[in-house]
Amino acid sequence: MGDDKRMPPEEPEQRSKLNLHNLFYHNTFVLVFSLVTAVIAWFVLKQYSGESGTYMVYDVPVTVLYSSEADAGGLRVFHSNYETVDVEVDGNSLITTRLTPDDFKATITLNPSSSKVTGNTLQRMSVPVRVAKESAQADYEIVNVNPGEVTVEYDRYREATFNIEQEITYSAGSGYYAAAPVLSQDTVVISGPESSVNRVARVVVSSTIDEPLTSSETLSCRLRLFDANNQEITADANRLYLSFSVDTVDASISVMSRKTVDLTVNTLRQPENFSSSRITIEPAQIDIAGAKEVLDGISEIQLGTVIDFGTLQVGEENSFVCEIPLPNGVRNLSNVGNTAVEQATVTVNLNGYREATVTVPQENIQITNAPSGREVEVTTQTLEVTLIGPEAQVMNITGDMVSVQADLTNYAQSTGIVEVPVSVTVSGSGADSCWVAGSYTANVNFQGADAALAAARRAPDSDDE
Repeated sequence: MGDDKRMPPEEPEQRSKLNLHNLFYHNTFVLVFSLVTAVIAWFVLKQYSGESGTYMVYDVPVTVLYSSEADAGGLRVFHSNYETVDVEVDGNSLITTRLTPDDFKATITLNPSSSKVTGNTLQRMSVPVRVAKESAQADYEIVNVNPGEVTVEYDRYREATFNIEQEITYSAGSGYYAAAPVLSQDTVVISGPESSVNRVARVVVSSTIDEPLTSSETLSCRLRLFDANNQEITADANRLYLSFSVDTVDASISVMSRKTVDLTVNTLRQPENFSSSRITIEPAQIDIAGAKEVLDGISEIQLGTVIDFGTLQVGEENSFVCEIPLPNGVRNLSNVGNTAVEQATVTVNLNGYREATVTVPQENIQITNAPSGREVEVTTQTLEVTLIGPEAQVMNITGDMVSVQADLTNYAQSTGIVEVPVSVTVSGSGADSCWVAGSYTANVNFQGADAALAAARRAPDSDDE
């Protein structure tokens, strides 16, 4: 019973051996097997038999060489109709089948002895291709090169630097100012054939922004070339073979808030009732731009010059040119033509005003801040003072209406008679539109400490008498 159970698994193995054996008695199988074996054997024998035959090596790169004349003339090949060639060799197949493009050196030599370079157009010539073995000991022969010659385009090499112009069309939104575009590159170096570079007259970046700008914008713009007739040059279409130091340029447009503010001026010695309409500023307003938070804190721009009424002249044009100072980060947008308005003219109208001179008595000349322990005395007896005002007022002013003060704060160490600057004022309701013209001094006698002490001692004696 145990032997019967082990017999069935052996039957498939015997049947498999029987079927494989029977295949070799099958005519179709034997025919196919023979053909495959013959082909494999042929390839093996062909590979290792060492028989001679031709073999193609494809895509051998071509190197351009220059004759001494071409090199001295600055010539360069800018285009060739073939960059590689195919090389056919004959030799032992054990060697030729292992050849690669690195085993050859293909060259062409530019020697345009009969062609004159004009600088107006690219020159063309056909040049034979020469191929040499990198290893002279290699046991094979070069039998053919395809193509045997190539056509090259050549010219003198030239570099030129061009300014980059911008032709960007845009507008600013209401309440905003858009500054002129700032380019990431101001110039570009263009190199290539002399005839191609000579065609370029202008280099431009251009773009159009349809929507009004309310924030800063940066554009990436490609370079455009124009000739002397302002016709665009398309490099690809005209096969100019030009190279550029930069291909694209960023154009940045800064956008800021905009505001109109008044110009004002400070004055000195201006009488209280002098009409402000007599003081004119041209321009009266300017447009400024800057960050919104900065402009919000600016209501007016004060000119950089103080107008001293004491320097005004009756009967003359009292005009002053003043600088317009601007806070940091603020731009003046007002222009006259293409020039920014950086100054304003202040004019004071004195039509109907007159001058009058009065004599101020000594008792109206007062001393303030006299040095401690020193005896000082005004020696000026009278002071002639010129006043300006409406004729109805100024002609009625007398010297008694004028006060003069000499401040001795900075004269503690002075001795003898010293000329001291004085301040002069005119008082009274009848002179509220008048002011003092010019500047004045008074003579003050500074006595030494001993003289002051002697004077103090004499004072009691005088009282006793």
